[in-house]
Amino acid sequence: MRNIIEKLDASITLQVISLIALLVFAAVTNANAAMTGAGLSGAEVASINGAVVNTAINGATAIAAINGAAPQGDNARINRYVVAVSANYGGQGRPVLRYAESDAKSFAKVLGEMGGVQAGNVILVKEPGVAALQKQLDGLDAKIAQGKNAAGRNEVLFYYSGHADEKGLRLGNEVYAWKELRKRIDAMKADVKIAVIDACGSGAITRLKGGVAVPAFMVDQSSDMKGYAFITSSTQDESSQESDKLRGSFFTHSLVSGLRGAGDLSGDGKVTLSEAYQFAFNETLQRTEKTMGGAQHPSRDMNLAGTGDVVMTDLRSTSAGLELDEDVDGRLFIRDANGELVAELYKKAGRAMSLGFPAGKYTVRLERPAEFSEAVVTLQNNRREKLSHRQFAAVSAEQTTLRGEIGGLRDCTAGDSIACSLDSLDHNGKYRVTFNAVDSDKDPRKGIQIGFFVAEADDYMLGTQLSLIANVARKEMHGLQVTDIYNGANAHFEGAQISGMINYAQSFDGAQIASTLNIAGKNSSGAQISSTANFIADSLNGAQVSPALNYAGQADVQVTAAMNIAGEAGVQVSAAMNIAGESDVQVTAAMNIAGTVEGAQVSTMNIAGRANGRQVGIINICGTCETTPIGLINIVGNGVWSVTSSVNEMGALGLSLHLGTAYLFTAFEGTREFEKGSNFKHFSDMYETGLGFGTQFGKYGNHFELEYMFLNAREGFGTDMDEDDINFHHRLRLGFVHKLFPGFGMTVGGTLNIVSEGNADKVIVKPRSEYHDDFSANGHNARWWPGFYAGLTVGRF
Repeated sequence: MRNIIEKLDASITLQVISLIALLVFAAVTNANAAMTGAGLSGAEVASINGAVVNTAINGATAIAAINGAAPQGDNARINRYVVAVSANYGGQGRPVLRYAESDAKSFAKVLGEMGGVQAGNVILVKEPGVAALQKQLDGLDAKIAQGKNAAGRNEVLFYYSGHADEKGLRLGNEVYAWKELRKRIDAMKADVKIAVIDACGSGAITRLKGGVAVPAFMVDQSSDMKGYAFITSSTQDESSQESDKLRGSFFTHSLVSGLRGAGDLSGDGKVTLSEAYQFAFNETLQRTEKTMGGAQHPSRDMNLAGTGDVVMTDLRSTSAGLELDEDVDGRLFIRDANGELVAELYKKAGRAMSLGFPAGKYTVRLERPAEFSEAVVTLQNNRREKLSHRQFAAVSAEQTTLRGEIGGLRDCTAGDSIACSLDSLDHNGKYRVTFNAVDSDKDPRKGIQIGFFVAEADDYMLGTQLSLIANVARKEMHGLQVTDIYNGANAHFEGAQISGMINYAQSFDGAQIASTLNIAGKNSSGAQISSTANFIADSLNGAQVSPALNYAGQADVQVTAAMNIAGEAGVQVSAAMNIAGESDVQVTAAMNIAGTVEGAQVSTMNIAGRANGRQVGIINICGTCETTPIGLINIVGNGVWSVTSSVNEMGALGLSLHLGTAYLFTAFEGTREFEKGSNFKHFSDMYETGLGFGTQFGKYGNHFELEYMFLNAREGFGTDMDEDDINFHHRLRLGFVHKLFPGFGMTVGGTLNIVSEGNADKVIVKPRSEYHDDFSANGHNARWWPGFYAGLTVGRF
């Protein structure tokens, strides 16, 4: 009797639980109708329904457990998690991407709407470093571990959109190595780990292991799968690209479009991995074959084991849908009410196609060769809207940025983008050749424009302008302008301007060649070549060549016969004068003037406020010299400039001037002897003048100095001079200067003197005392003796 009562209680309990489950299901059905009537979107309804239905399914699972049956088949719960990472910034030297974040959101969104991923299981990670990304993955591992006791299987989908190279993910200035990333994903505590990587060279991660291409990605609730899958947007040595027309990457948009139904080749309302991958592969390859980045081949590496089919998305899970009729043929771009591109695909005629979207208003653009049209459609909950070719009304292309490209400068984020407009003109513009007396075109132009008198382009132009009087480009132009009188580019010009008189460009990359004058206003690259003058207000990364005048705010090279002027110059070469605020090298026959010289100044006269390099000339002047100038007269503000008055063993009063640096100075000296017996009151007719060079030991202040001096010695002064009565006096002097106080010191030292006849017929120079020695060399008489000197020094020494 007791056993019968216990079985009866269990039966009653099961009936009560079953009744509760049925009531919940009825409530869901009524709530769905109520929410639809209240104007809630399909996505919102689906989200609420998902939460309630999960509760009902869990209840059914509990019933099965009580009955001793294991949860299998459609009752097996799958917990899906998405980690969507975006990194627009890939470190210094790489262009900042524009759509990595929106790509990550699009991927997460389609899985949330059609892939069974709950909102609380989506993790969006923006611009992380390596440590920050690892922390997010560790946190997800902990979350999965907490729910391990619950029935069902855990799946992790890792998505990355951003920069990468052969080393790994480029997270700002950090690199997450492919090997470490793969190791971390493999170690996730989920049963199935999926990685989708949209970045340059991402195929490198699929080569780390020899995986097998198995159709496996997200598994439906009738399957039993374990393992990993890696899908990449390109091969190891390819660039992954993003598009301004798509406002995202080619690969991610192709994949998302496939997930929304474009990849459902079987027509069963489900998109498997094989279908989605094949669709994304074909679309990405087709869309990138003619871009500047080149063809892009997605790749995959999968290793999953188990039973059942693998489903990525289910079109039946959306509350609204779009049915494309069989007669729709061409490339379709589908945008929502905010202008965001939600799907892009190519559809062939003869086969209908079903796509899933949340309820709302959409614009569908259809592109066919030489034909562009659009249709507007409003999708409603619980309804599939059909769109046929006759609903489209007639209504022109595209710049790409390489994910990983070095040195990219394109920016198409706001308004009229010049680079994108020119790329669109290049890929889609019709090549035209026109000829008129005055050829004027207000539309974007690609081709040849010939004006007998004037050729004028008001919009962007790619091609050539030819005329007798003037060519004018009012917007950016790439190509060639040739005229007798004037070429004008009111914006940037790339190519060559060739004129019989004047060329003008706001800025240019290429060459300006004119017989009279070349003018550019802003930063330019290339060459200005003129028979008269070149002028650029800003900087020129290149060369200016003219016979008269070159002027630039900054120039790499200036070459002229007359004068070069630059705020900052690399190399200036002229026959007359170079002037620069800052220069690396200045070479001229007459004069160089610079505020700062980094390299060298070579001229008759060199003047610099600061010389970090070498000055070589007859006269060198610099306020501050980091190296010793080489010349006859060297005036150095931070060097040696001193005057010494001394008497020597010849009974002569000498006055010498030292100019240069402590390492090398030039010396100018003049002496005149006192008459013997005059007690230093009267001068004789013997005097000497000469020049030499020397160096100091101990640098400035108290120091030793070694000096060589060559002097001409004569008898007679003024009108009594005899130019042919000259002795040559060679003197080597070693002395010491003691600083008494700043600017004033005492000097003393010894000398070694050798005097030859020179132009005279005898040696007339000798010391005051008779301690010299005469000798003969090569038939000439000579005399030598040791000497001394002492005196006072003033100046900087």
